Amino acid sequence: MSLNENNASELELQHVHDVYENIASHFSETRQKPWPNVVKFLSKSKPGAIVLDVGCGNAKYFTNTSDIFQLGCDRSTQLAQICKNLNHQVFNCDCLQLPIRSNCIDLCISIAVLHHLATSDRRLKALKEINRVLAVGGQALVYVWAKEQCRNQNLSTYLKQGKVNKPKAESTPELNKEFHVESIDVNLPIHTNRSNFVHNDLLVPWKLNQKKEQQNESKTHLRYYHVFEESELKLLCEQIYNCKVIDYYYDQGNWCVIFEKITI
Repeated sequence: MSLNENNASELELQHVHDVYENIASHFSETRQKPWPNVVKFLSKSKPGAIVLDVGCGNAKYFTNTSDIFQLGCDRSTQLAQICKNLNHQVFNCDCLQLPIRSNCIDLCISIAVLHHLATSDRRLKALKEINRVLAVGGQALVYVWAKEQCRNQNLSTYLKQGKVNKPKAESTPELNKEFHVESIDVNLPIHTNRSNFVHNDLLVPWKLNQKKEQQNESKTHLRYYHVFEESELKLLCEQIYNCKVIDYYYDQGNWCVIFEKITI
């Protein structure tokens, strides 16, 4: 999918930012269990370290450790408020422009954020911003949704949940559903939840819990995603001149990269 900067920003506004403002409470309820490999990465922090979570959501990766300084940011004011209610240090910003000085973060994570950016240039810019704020020798871990949800004959958690929660007849992707984004005159396929991905750029439905819709009928929101091919995330990181890819791996339907800032 090819979009100019204005159209990409408009798509993200309507089908990422506005959606999360509407589903924040329900989304937070479903995001309580941390990914083990993310926790393992964060365990490398040393006393006095500054740890940043870009796109922190409900702050599920914040720990009770008192010897490090944990900082989070998210575009959603509703999600940030959930974090603040838990007494976490969180602020609102766009991941394309982090209001943090350069060369000061020891460890950074950005989990399930980059795949909401609508162009390759914007995804690269977000990675550059993360690298900019890292101290020399600092490392970042980034997770994005993989197009490949079955690897070595093993289903991802995403697909396994579909087998548990849905009838077998609904497990195959629907290829003919599209949504017209009028403001930018673009058609995007609507993904069938808990099924294999067919397209790279798509809209994924989120059905808001009816209990959260106290006065209105239950509503389905469509979130924009760009799901990544196998080497795509690594190739983006390799375009940043002063960072080095330390590790690249597949984890339960996600492509994951650890990179280190090697020079200012």
